[in-house]
Amino acid sequence: MPPRSADTASAGQKPPRRRKSSSRARPPHPAPRQRDEELEALHETALALMQRLDLSEVLTAIITRAAHLVGTEHGFLYLVNREEQVLETSVGIGVHAGHRPFRLRYGEGVAGHVWRTGQPILVPDYASWPGRATGVGNINFHAVVAVPLSVENEVVGVIGLSFDTPGYTPDAETVDMLTRFAQLAALALDNARLYTAAQQELAERRQTEQALRASEREIRDLYATAQRQARELELLGQVRAAIARQFDLPSLFRTVVESVAQTFGYTHVSIYRLEGYTLVLQHQVGYDRVIERVPITCGVSGKAVRTRRPILVEDARNESCFLHAIEGITSEICVPLLNSQQVLGTLNVETIGDVRLGPADLRLICALAEQVSIAISRAQLFEAERRRTRELEALRATMTEISANLDLDTLLKAIIERQVKLLGATSGELSLYDKQRGDLQVVMSYNMGRDYSNTRLALGEGLMGQVALTRAPLIVSNYREWPGRSPQYEDSAPVSCVAMPLLAGDELIGVLSVSDLNVNRIFDQDDVRLLSLFAQQATVAIQNARLFAEVRALAVTDPLTGLANRRHFFTLAQQEMERAQRYGRPLAVLLLDIDDFKQINDTYGHAVGDRVLETVGAYCRSSLRAADMVARYGGEEIVALLPETDARAAEEAAERLRAGIATLDFGPELPCVTASIGVAVYDHADECDVSTLIDRADRALYAAKRGGKDRVALWAGGALEAPHDVLRSSALKLR
Repeated sequence: MPPRSADTASAGQKPPRRRKSSSRARPPHPAPRQRDEELEALHETALALMQRLDLSEVLTAIITRAAHLVGTEHGFLYLVNREEQVLETSVGIGVHAGHRPFRLRYGEGVAGHVWRTGQPILVPDYASWPGRATGVGNINFHAVVAVPLSVENEVVGVIGLSFDTPGYTPDAETVDMLTRFAQLAALALDNARLYTAAQQELAERRQTEQALRASEREIRDLYATAQRQARELELLGQVRAAIARQFDLPSLFRTVVESVAQTFGYTHVSIYRLEGYTLVLQHQVGYDRVIERVPITCGVSGKAVRTRRPILVEDARNESCFLHAIEGITSEICVPLLNSQQVLGTLNVETIGDVRLGPADLRLICALAEQVSIAISRAQLFEAERRRTRELEALRATMTEISANLDLDTLLKAIIERQVKLLGATSGELSLYDKQRGDLQVVMSYNMGRDYSNTRLALGEGLMGQVALTRAPLIVSNYREWPGRSPQYEDSAPVSCVAMPLLAGDELIGVLSVSDLNVNRIFDQDDVRLLSLFAQQATVAIQNARLFAEVRALAVTDPLTGLANRRHFFTLAQQEMERAQRYGRPLAVLLLDIDDFKQINDTYGHAVGDRVLETVGAYCRSSLRAADMVARYGGEEIVALLPETDARAAEEAAERLRAGIATLDFGPELPCVTASIGVAVYDHADECDVSTLIDRADRALYAAKRGGKDRVALWAGGALEAPHDVLRSSALKLR
């Protein structure tokens, strides 16, 4: 419910009952006698205010007497908050009583206006006044007059009075009287404030005196312990110097225990390291029995770990959690070794017989434990950095090796083997993301019990599927009981697994998975960090290998048809020619030309012509043997090299191609496409190279063209200068 003031009248609160006539309502023109009475009342009021010293009483008296002077029951008083530079309501009466604290900015509303100008203000009708504050509710009054409370020309507050009589407006003399009253009230307010401040100062002085007396007693107590503390600090310095030289954790633990025992004279000292939920003994002196492991659910040590607070047991007989595992122990101090809020272990001191440990011993061991914690953290960092250096060196050597592989299959094998070795694991897998199918395909598996290559996993399926879906690493400490395992891996043996996505920016490349059969092996965040570094480099290596394969394919492939290009054809053809010559084997060449191809381009456009070339090339590739090589020779010409093929078989193969091309569907715009084919065969009858063999097939092709097209022609031997004498045409007729 919003506060009600001269500037805010709360909606929802019942307005006060209007009086038909008010005995205090001021007539429009007061008589001289009445004015004298008002001045006398003003004087008496001021004297009464000056006699009050309680600030709250003064504030209430100011607004009450001001309202009485002008004949109203409604008023409010604001005080200036200098720190926040706002006006705050201090007291209200009438319709302004009982409201919550209300605050006004400089110049806001009636009170804010008076604060800004330092001058009184008279508002005949507040409801229609444009300057009223925001958030004003129901208006239960009409006229408002406000005057400043000023001390030494500084406005310290504002008195405001409101009138509920319709049509009544205070005159100038009333405002002037109220202004004079405000001047006197300001003095009374200032006196009350000074008195309050003096009382506070007096109280503070008394508190200071009491504190001084207490400090004198503390100084005497501190002086009594100063020499002991100085000795303790000297001894602490000796122990600190001893442990500061240790960076190896086993040596550090041994130095801490033996230094504490020798320097401070404690007979039983031990240090434990927290591993999981168990405290494991690192070193001890003075004990005739060894307690290797202590669960954190048991004993004083377990309580210190759970609470992260030091514990002093002055009398073991009265401590319920004391284990009494070693006979004769009478008191104990156990201090947790902390790195921030992480518990590293505990430092324990115990006594036997009549010797008792006390608060002074506790302070000493706590101070020592802080130094030990720092030394342990430093040694762990040193050990971690040394391990990290070894890991990075291994990672560097690994990446050097795999980055040298540009063959994709060789690279993938190296990646899976190296990632397993890098993490010291037993097995692993590598899957690649298939964009077309939207799933993962296992491309390499290593030491998995069986070969999972070519296994496909949907996104979200199994360990690698989950990682591919979330694109975040995942550790599974017990894979055999993990509910998310894929049915395809029900017979797999790994216990602990970790998987890492292979990401190139936002693009998913694949997933690496490493597993271990050792039941004690649990992968941690250090493994994730190392595998992440490896995955980044592996991703780059895979992309490089893929790019290399693409570039190599582009170098030997015709971009339009996908067949081998002319240069690659000659390279492979030369190899086959040498083999045929070496072993005396036949070798055939088919040179195919699409009939009337220029007319197709001119009539239907080059896009249709390209489609014809692609279709014919694909048909030739699919119709010949896997050992045969098909290439685009140039323009609309396609060449095929057929190893181990004599003239009869070559001519039959050419005729099958010709007949098949004539039946291909090229769309409704092309009724039929035919091809002419020239055939030449190397038969060891004469010296011949690849160029010569292709030249003979070309001469046979032209003979087929001259013979009517859509036919096969075979070079039968003889002089190249007279091909028409040495060519014979297929007897098959055109369809």
